[in-house]
Amino acid sequence: MQYLVRQEAGPEYDALGKRLEKIAAVTAPLVTAVTGLPMPESVVIRTMTVHEWKQAHRRSSEHLLRTEALQLGATSRTKARLRRRIQLAVMNRMWPVVLGQSVPLEPGHPELVILPEALKHAGRLDDDPVLHKILGHEMTHLAQDAAGDGTVWTAQDTYFPDLRGIADRDYHFLLEGHAYWADQQITTRLYGTPVCTDKPSPYASARYLKLFNSRLRTQIVEVQRRATDSVARIIATEGLDAFNRVWTTPTLVPLKSETSTPELWRRRFGPHPAG
Repeated sequence: MQYLVRQEAGPEYDALGKRLEKIAAVTAPLVTAVTGLPMPESVVIRTMTVHEWKQAHRRSSEHLLRTEALQLGATSRTKARLRRRIQLAVMNRMWPVVLGQSVPLEPGHPELVILPEALKHAGRLDDDPVLHKILGHEMTHLAQDAAGDGTVWTAQDTYFPDLRGIADRDYHFLLEGHAYWADQQITTRLYGTPVCTDKPSPYASARYLKLFNSRLRTQIVEVQRRATDSVARIIATEGLDAFNRVWTTPTLVPLKSETSTPELWRRRFGPHPAG
């Protein structure tokens, strides 16, 4: 696997770029070892300013909405545009807690984005264990995308779930639960115990702490924990190979009605899975 670190967040973060190169070299093989999923042949890790990140998301989300509408023959874009506005509004508010992200800012080219300004707010700029966790988590997303040949990300990011026939499926629950499970396994191999970010750094900014303790983030974390536990149970009971069928078998993706009851989702991986 080849990886390229593009340090575009300004010269003050050049040292971070070099550290990310070293961390990626250690973390990438562990992603495959833990998940059983091969990494893409090439991985781009890009540090960005928050301003450029926001602008890139505005461009890519507008392109995605227009492209999907044409491909799917959408007769109305009202709900899709509302979904996009909400998505961008949340990003504008919550960016200090977005330390890393795997995203195709250019169509067909997923990459791993790091926001040094967010790391600074979080007090994690020099926290190598947390950086290993972030890269392990986000590289797992890249492996998911490769395993599903792009289909799982298409499903997660769609602005037209009804037209794709997946409105009842919870791809976010699957992808995040699996990535959090993976980063726990990866950091345990590196440090002997999972690297935990349940408590903020003592160096975190007041702005970060306000968002960290916000009701919105608390709700998101509760869902993430439930998703992580669900993935862990399925892998423990059914095995990793059985779980990894989810990347090419859409009927194994959990229904939204199943995400509060892990046992219902687990049954999909048994000898007589539900449809």
